[in-house]
Amino acid sequence: MHYDVILVYPPIMMQYKASDPPFGVMYLGRALQDAGYDVAILDLNVLRWPKERVEAYFRENTASVIGFSGMTTVYYYIKWLSGLLKELQPQARLIGGGSFATPCPELVLRHLPLDAVVVGEGEPAIVPLVEALRTGGSLAGLPNVAWLDNGTFVQGPAARIADLDTVPFPGYDLVDMDYYLHSTGKRPSLMHYCELRGIPLSSVSNYFIMFSRRGCPFKCSFCYRNFGNKVTVHSVDYVIAHIKYVRERFGVNNIAFYDETFNANRKWLFEFCERTRKELPDTYYWVGGARADLLDREVVAEMHNSNFYEVSIGVESFDDRILKEMGKGLTSRMLLDALTLLKQYHMAPSCMGLLYGFPGDDEESLRKTVETTRQLGIPGYFQLPLPFPGTKLYKRLRSEGRLQDEEGFLLTLRDAMTMDLFVNLSRYPDAELTRMVAEANAQVQNVGQG
Repeated sequence: MHYDVILVYPPIMMQYKASDPPFGVMYLGRALQDAGYDVAILDLNVLRWPKERVEAYFRENTASVIGFSGMTTVYYYIKWLSGLLKELQPQARLIGGGSFATPCPELVLRHLPLDAVVVGEGEPAIVPLVEALRTGGSLAGLPNVAWLDNGTFVQGPAARIADLDTVPFPGYDLVDMDYYLHSTGKRPSLMHYCELRGIPLSSVSNYFIMFSRRGCPFKCSFCYRNFGNKVTVHSVDYVIAHIKYVRERFGVNNIAFYDETFNANRKWLFEFCERTRKELPDTYYWVGGARADLLDREVVAEMHNSNFYEVSIGVESFDDRILKEMGKGLTSRMLLDALTLLKQYHMAPSCMGLLYGFPGDDEESLRKTVETTRQLGIPGYFQLPLPFPGTKLYKRLRSEGRLQDEEGFLLTLRDAMTMDLFVNLSRYPDAELTRMVAEANAQVQNVGQG
């Protein structure tokens, strides 16, 4: 079968089942559909086909344009598959995008047989890029597009979508939503919430992932922002319409907001809470990313009264010196106050993400974080900081000459969790650092659980 466009989403973390839909390619697929293109998404993260079957698929299915998207950890897979497709379908034009390409477009273009990559938001670029590649048109001037022109790296003008409400809902019909509806589950915090309020757990669906905004204004040294530091926001009308749509289509009433900073706009949050109490009284919410210094009693109480059952915040450390080194713009007191407040309202994170192994970390910073975690009674999990491309940590290693083979580094990230590999940024030998983190995890992973 021949398609105008096939969008490929590689497998991630083969030792774990897929749980999150590939929203990046789902949004792009919908944009291409709306423009009249015949589109398929090959969601290899669900299919988990062996390489022989992937090859067989592309012997049977061709496309004018084939696109790849994914995290940095799938670079190795895209390198393999793009090379294979150059042999199987030499007529196809190959493109890439997402966080494997956005922070280092020139590196990707010089090492992979791609005709172009999309940098940042894909919606402004995908339709004109596909049209240019299909018709042999020029790429000059296309927003968010980078390519090599006779060996010279060229990048078009950067663009952000000013009105996020112009973005249509993701292409849910392009992936196996039945799989994703059954792949998530119900968090312990929801079970506790339902028990406290006498709500039958069976009346609440598995959580369904959604986004209300893009971008993050903060600049943590270990974090890469695919959409940059400018925050754009869907209107409350749009988000409520989206929730009503997925409720009707998929029968879900448990929404997980995967935004980087859901509570960045206080006025928006209060309007959303007021509207949902009236229009969606039996829908429940988990926030996957919130900012601690923007949570006060009035905000938390409003969320509590609007069916929010868990709010996760970025913690990383309870040592002020290390928080400053990370560039978080937070103090341990801010974190402690926010988490204590969330506990009072039974909305605390199920598990706090913690980091240890920064250059300034020592026994004292580890002790503070462990002791504060245990005092709070909220489980935590330590990981080692990994300098992903585009982060300040990555740039620091490059400037220090500690990371000279960039593509080699990308290839080492293949299908790995942060704890499975790291660049040692700390003052300790590798064995000592991993021992300290393992011992710390043994102290914080099960606190508050009987």
